[in-house]
Amino acid sequence: MTDIKGWNDLAAVQDQLGEKNNLLIIDGNNLAYRWIQRKNYNHFEEDYHRTIESLGKSYKADKIIICFDFGKSYYRIELADGYKSTRKKPKDEDELKKYQEFFDCLNAIYEDLPYDKHKYRGVEADDLMTFFTIKLSGNYEHTWIISSDRDLYQLLKDNVSIFNIFSRREVNTDYLLENFGTTPSEYLLSRYLEGDKSDAIDGVPGIGPKRAQTLALKYHELEPLLKALPLKGRSQYIKNLNQSKELLLRNERMINLTKYNRQAIEAGKEGNEVWKGLNQYV
Repeated sequence: MTDIKGWNDLAAVQDQLGEKNNLLIIDGNNLAYRWIQRKNYNHFEEDYHRTIESLGKSYKADKIIICFDFGKSYYRIELADGYKSTRKKPKDEDELKKYQEFFDCLNAIYEDLPYDKHKYRGVEADDLMTFFTIKLSGNYEHTWIISSDRDLYQLLKDNVSIFNIFSRREVNTDYLLENFGTTPSEYLLSRYLEGDKSDAIDGVPGIGPKRAQTLALKYHELEPLLKALPLKGRSQYIKNLNQSKELLLRNERMINLTKYNRQAIEAGKEGNEVWKGLNQYV
């Protein structure tokens, strides 16, 4: 794991990454939020382009793909009506205007990007980034995902890493083990158990990060845990867990980006056409 304080430090990693044979997959919306609280929140086009160019050079990208959200995931809304309902929306008139100008700028950026770019109504960037990671990472020496979204930790492998552009931290399987004590699959199980408050995905009542981690280290994946139910114990969280099979199965469908990748993409507005087009693209 490497902490990077500035672009000079980021450029310094070039010598560690070999020849220009890496894949760079960027969370387009996530990257744009670097400018939401800055003075140029409504005209950050040049900075956005320079940042992508710098990332491409620093990580020796032979190919750059940028993925964008286009509304909430239709797939996840079908699974849970309240999906992302807890996210605060701007109410003040000035704040509403600011966000409108910010997204107007981002939409203009999308149209002018000279890179491979993807945005489809009802499909989230996570699902698109997962698709390209699955389909293309084997063709490159290393795949770098640019995002601060922890849901993407499940994609980590020896040849797949993440750069969090906000914390300037590189995240790999070693980082996950050092900081969470888990493998990517165990981390994923812990997410099923504790849920995701930011996306309004309920977890098992009484199970927070520590208990979720303990259970994940014991059972490793969802299937062995479900087979072990009901667990013995008088604690209320154990009783809750024993009654949460359907909740865990639903959370798996909502959080597991690889297993349900096709369903998440085909549920978008354009349906199967996007899935077919993406497969022809790769």
